[in-house]
Amino acid sequence: MFYRFLSKLATQERLEAFPVPLAGSDWQVRTAHMPLPRDYEEKFKPISPTIDILGVKFFKAPLYTDSGERGLRLRFYYGKDVENLPDIWAVENRLLVSEKFKQVLGQVDDMTHEYIPIECIDREEKPIPSKQPYYWFHQRRFLHIEPSNRIAKHAELGFCPIDKEEDFVARVIDTPNLRTQLEKIPVWQHYGQKGMEGRQSQARSVLYMNENLVKACRAASISGMDSYSQKYGIGEESLCSI
Repeated sequence: MFYRFLSKLATQERLEAFPVPLAGSDWQVRTAHMPLPRDYEEKFKPISPTIDILGVKFFKAPLYTDSGERGLRLRFYYGKDVENLPDIWAVENRLLVSEKFKQVLGQVDDMTHEYIPIECIDREEKPIPSKQPYYWFHQRRFLHIEPSNRIAKHAELGFCPIDKEEDFVARVIDTPNLRTQLEKIPVWQHYGQKGMEGRQSQARSVLYMNENLVKACRAASISGMDSYSQKYGIGEESLCSI
């Protein structure tokens, strides 16, 4: 068994925060100051697979800082700046994590991921005090799993798959050896869409975690990873087992 994480804030944005340019930058050149490389997937580097199964490829994403990106600010609507931030969540398809989550992941994963500092500000652009640093979490391990010839449905999965997810997850379900191998990988994302479509896809907010990582997060009381339940979780799934 492994887990599929999708922050409920990634779709509902209940905290009502949104990225804005860095202090002193101009709106017309905002993309020059925000972490959004234009040729992201083109710089993916194939790496040696830890899964020797036909149709599964491994990639390492480039560092955002290699393209000169240098930070991100999140601006909260009035009244939302006093809410407690979870340790892992998402805004506009960007994964956001706390220092606490960063430390936990570093203990169970030997891949070097990237943590871009973010500054939380209120609607007047004044800094919001925080008990710990927060980062835009740039997860760098991507897998491409050839899709199945069938589609996995909600009733089978127990959650609502997003576009391009229901076919490769079906292959995982139908291939026990593949699932067993995936259970050994601490964290990864699926590489299924390229270009702007890929970068704007909700898939950028979906993480797949193995049980070791989830147990470590729970032991450290990482917030934002509530388990999905059919009774209370419809439209609110955060963590689902596969």
